[in-house]
Amino acid sequence: MHTAMTNPFDTFQCGKAKAREQPSAPVAVHTQSISSKATVSQASASSSPSGDPVSDQRQKLTANPGSQHTGTSLLSGTKASSSNATLSAAKSVKRKRSSKMEQLPSLQDAPGVPEKLGDHPLRLIIVGHNPSDHAWRTGHYYSNPSNWMWRILIATRIAPVHVIGPEHDDCMASDAGIGFTDVGSGIPGTVSSQFDSATFQSWGAGFFERLSAHMSRASDSIGCKCGKCGAPALVAFSGKRQWSELINTGRKGKNKVTKFVTGPQNMRPEGWPLPDSTEVWVMTSTSGASPMTTEARMAPWHELSKQLTQVSWPRQIDRSCIKP
Repeated sequence: MHTAMTNPFDTFQCGKAKAREQPSAPVAVHTQSISSKATVSQASASSSPSGDPVSDQRQKLTANPGSQHTGTSLLSGTKASSSNATLSAAKSVKRKRSSKMEQLPSLQDAPGVPEKLGDHPLRLIIVGHNPSDHAWRTGHYYSNPSNWMWRILIATRIAPVHVIGPEHDDCMASDAGIGFTDVGSGIPGTVSSQFDSATFQSWGAGFFERLSAHMSRASDSIGCKCGKCGAPALVAFSGKRQWSELINTGRKGKNKVTKFVTGPQNMRPEGWPLPDSTEVWVMTSTSGASPMTTEARMAPWHELSKQLTQVSWPRQIDRSCIKP
């Protein structure tokens, strides 16, 4: 079972948690049992409510020995007992955000969506197709109210308990070791079909270069000399299309791969820059335009969440160089 680790950045970077969080508190990223000893220690650290709903809620999650994190609705300050309850809270957030759409800047004046990977070895990189117009205008990944991504990340506990939506994508790398990028980074467009295979595949080389550049930066941050020890533990593509296009770059006719299943992948596209130690997963699309049941959409993400619990945060990396 994954053990809670102390955050090397001392405090969470998201929202009120940054000011309220105790530096010595464990980073509760995933479902995990809380030992009696840890609970007593946590309880003795603070004998009165902090007055902050995020900090108080995290205290409640460790109030009962042997309990498990079950997801939190931070807007209402109540503990969600199931994924459905968490999804309901997230839907409320979505409705509030949709009313702000008219206040967003035009595409020409928009901030755009830069990669949000940081400079340290990550547990997970989530790879999208390309930024939607809405994401481009807000500056945040998967910000369109119709997109399921943040509802899924919260309900599956991939996101830390203090994260409530896309406005927290800037600190997911530091708080949970989860980064965001797109294959078509820097190219806005909501309708993915407007980008044909030739266009999409032309993005591949740049995407690989960006993955390689992050791996190099992350390796430098831990003193690795080979440049590969900082590779992410997992890479998850938020949809089959982007993985399919990368795999089929340079393939023709019968050599093309036409069927892909969600979950871990054994194949790698030509020129893939990351080592074999990095697992690659293909996930269900989070786009609201992609028709499927909630159960079918979320199932692969629940499996990814389970796998992610095996990766500690901060990363515990053997600094001996990975063989190519």
